[in-house]
Amino acid sequence: MPYVRCHDCGLRTYCVSGEECPFCGAPLGGLPRTSARPAHTVALAGTAPSGPIERVLALARQELRMDAALVSEVRDDREIVRWAVGSGRIPRAQPGQSTPLQDTICRRLLDGSIDNLVRDAEADPHVRDVPAVRAGPIRAYIGVPVTSAAARRYVLCCLAGEARPDLGDADVRFLEGLVESLRPRLDGTA
Repeated sequence: MPYVRCHDCGLRTYCVSGEECPFCGAPLGGLPRTSARPAHTVALAGTAPSGPIERVLALARQELRMDAALVSEVRDDREIVRWAVGSGRIPRAQPGQSTPLQDTICRRLLDGSIDNLVRDAEADPHVRDVPAVRAGPIRAYIGVPVTSAAARRYVLCCLAGEARPDLGDADVRFLEGLVESLRPRLDGTA
């Protein structure tokens, strides 16, 4: 996927045919807007992604073919879902959901116990004890940590209910690129 610079706000971001700038909503790269969003690019309540962060999450979910994409904040030893887009298959991936950090895959990413990618969580000794893996439905995980300008800690991650042996380094780089698209919005959060 190519990087492009938004002609309206100057943000450098990934561009997929018909996509909008995640910061200002302008069409990217002179490409036409799509007339309708695909059914699998919907927010949790069955509505189209409404804000710029949700649009980036919808793009991540669509391109990586995952059940959920979310941005969580790590605060006071908890992981708090701030934004999420998904199919509903991963019920805990909803804005406002708060989980003790010790009970998350993201904690293992942040402390270096795992890499950015878990293709089969049930088979991985580093994460198979995580409650959401033991009880289901999380089987695959890909995540990238983010530190905002205000030193707030976030994780952009995608989750799938089935093992995903096809995920690789290019998918991690894709998420890292999306982090740069999200950073201006995360830096502006209170």
